[in-house]
Amino acid sequence: MKNKKTILPLTLGCILLAAISCSKEEDVVEPVVETPTTTALANTAPTAPVFNVAPANLATGISSPLTISWLASTDADGDAITYNVYLGTNSSSLTLVSSSQSSINYTTADLDLMSTYYLRIDATAGSHTTPSETRNFETSDVGSFTDPRDGHQYGIKKLGTQVWMTANLVYNSTGSYSYDNNASYDVVYGRLYDWLDVPNAVPAGWHLPTDTEWQTLETYLGMPSGDLNINGYSLSRGTDQGIQLQLGGGSGLNFPLAGYKSGSTFSAINNRTYLWVNTDAGGGNIFRRRIVGGDASCYRFTNPYAGYAISVRLVKD
Repeated sequence: MKNKKTILPLTLGCILLAAISCSKEEDVVEPVVETPTTTALANTAPTAPVFNVAPANLATGISSPLTISWLASTDADGDAITYNVYLGTNSSSLTLVSSSQSSINYTTADLDLMSTYYLRIDATAGSHTTPSETRNFETSDVGSFTDPRDGHQYGIKKLGTQVWMTANLVYNSTGSYSYDNNASYDVVYGRLYDWLDVPNAVPAGWHLPTDTEWQTLETYLGMPSGDLNINGYSLSRGTDQGIQLQLGGGSGLNFPLAGYKSGSTFSAINNRTYLWVNTDAGGGNIFRRRIVGGDASCYRFTNPYAGYAISVRLVKD
């Protein structure tokens, strides 16, 4: 009995110690390990392109083709930068004329004369695009055209709604002649053309003006409407349009007194000039214009085309 009494307290003590031990283990809090987080930096937009060489805003008399340049944009993220060039005559809907270029310059094609253009450059880096200011400018009333067939360059000028060459055609086609068969005359006077050869001599994008187109020009230069349809080799017509059209005249078209060829004979250089008009009067007769040195009239008449070679002046399509 004595031994049983001794064992019982020992057993109770062990149970109590075990309970205390378990309680302490449950009180232990494991440390929480936090994983460091990083905040992604927002990608930034490139700086706006700044024009370097370009027409000033609202500039006038700008010649074309036109080369423009701008200062390179920068990007804080180091992204590659490309540029889109926009150009057009409608400010609300510009035309993309060059895309994704890395160069900071651009050369336009020939622009329409006396037209208002709008210009903008967009810089793109990554997913961001920043535009430049939009500039507008007006082109000059004069320019040039180079015939791709022979490389000859012609001056051109806008008068009203029309664009005319400011020199006679010099393309050396079959059925065309140098005055007196001397090619040194060609640069100033142009060549003389058989009527049937004219279609072969005209470059793409240009045409021989009709009688109506001539009358449009003459009206622009101040010819009274009642004179427009006067038809006769020597019938006075207009006020001073004949003078305006000659070399040094106010029109800027500078028609030289190129003479003509009839049969095998060349005549009247530095005295008068004849020009084909793209209107058939019927019966083998074609309208023409005649300009005489020092004469105020711009004569309008018809004559058979056969046997003659005269000058050609062109208007833009």
